[in-house]
Amino acid sequence: MNKRIFVLLSLTLLAFAGCSQKEEETTEKSVPVKIYQVKSESISKYIRATGTITGDEDVILYSKVAERIEKINFVPGQSVAKDQILLVQKNDILKQGLDIASASLKTAEAQSKLATIEFDRLSKLHSEKAISPQQFDQSKTAKETAEHAFEQAKSMYEQAKEQYENSFVKAPFGGVVAAVYVEKNQTINIGQQVIQIISPSKMKSKIYLTGEDVQNVRNGQKVQIKFPTIPNQVFEGRVDKINAAIDQVSKSLEVEIVLISKESRIKSGIFGEFFIETEKNINSLVIPEVALIPQTEIKIDRQTGLQNTFKKYYVFVLENKKAKMKEVKTGIANNGQIEITEGLNTGESVIIIGQNIVKEGQNVNVIE
Repeated sequence: MNKRIFVLLSLTLLAFAGCSQKEEETTEKSVPVKIYQVKSESISKYIRATGTITGDEDVILYSKVAERIEKINFVPGQSVAKDQILLVQKNDILKQGLDIASASLKTAEAQSKLATIEFDRLSKLHSEKAISPQQFDQSKTAKETAEHAFEQAKSMYEQAKEQYENSFVKAPFGGVVAAVYVEKNQTINIGQQVIQIISPSKMKSKIYLTGEDVQNVRNGQKVQIKFPTIPNQVFEGRVDKINAAIDQVSKSLEVEIVLISKESRIKSGIFGEFFIETEKNINSLVIPEVALIPQTEIKIDRQTGLQNTFKKYYVFVLENKKAKMKEVKTGIANNGQIEITEGLNTGESVIIIGQNIVKEGQNVNVIE
């Protein structure tokens, strides 16, 4: 009797252990996953290009006189009006030359007027035959000589005036001082860059697109702009100009973008990324691109014997706490998101973490 009880207890323990082992095996096969619920939203396709921001008017001014700098009236960031003096070079000798040229001009002008008056008087007498032809000719020659001297004096004065004015570097338009490349008391040469002036009222950039991309771009099209130096912020722009001819060397087309957003942190010379929207689908099914599982299939054409490669995409969805693989068709991809055109429905749960280790029909454990 005791032997029978012992056997029964042993069988019961073995059965219990077997069940525990099966439960443990089942638990071990459950894969932790994270899911994303499929929903309807909009997604856009963009052309990406890079470029540098400049002012609508962006000019570097160069020295026209080889002299020492005596005054710098502005620092970067200050606003200036048109024709305002930005910088002054040593010009005392040039001023003396201008004063001498001005005095010579006045003297030549007075002599020219006197010679003209005398010629007019003698012309009248000559018409009345009151003077000899020789006297008239001398008067005419004197008048012409005085006029020529006056013209020479004017030319010398204009040159002296230009040289003197060149010692003053002036703003060609109203704007902002972007950069000053020299220092006070520094002696500079002719043709050396001294100051950069920009007009910040209209900032722009030139980007270059391929002939294929430019077919999808038109004037007035909106542009999203990002600057690495201004993170986590998107600015607006628009396509302002499109060149008519493709550059034969680079095989690209120049497109000018105008910045619409006003932001003091956007400076001339800043590097940016430009995204031109070429396509937008509304109410599309969009999921994270990482959920896709690509598979490549090879098919042989029976007529030609050639191999053709096809790429298919799959996702794992959650059904009754199990993973189920579905084939999907894709559309627009942008910024880590991708459009699903076939294979999924709104509300389905797509596995986005763990999809590369889970198997068809395997139990899954959803984690937050």
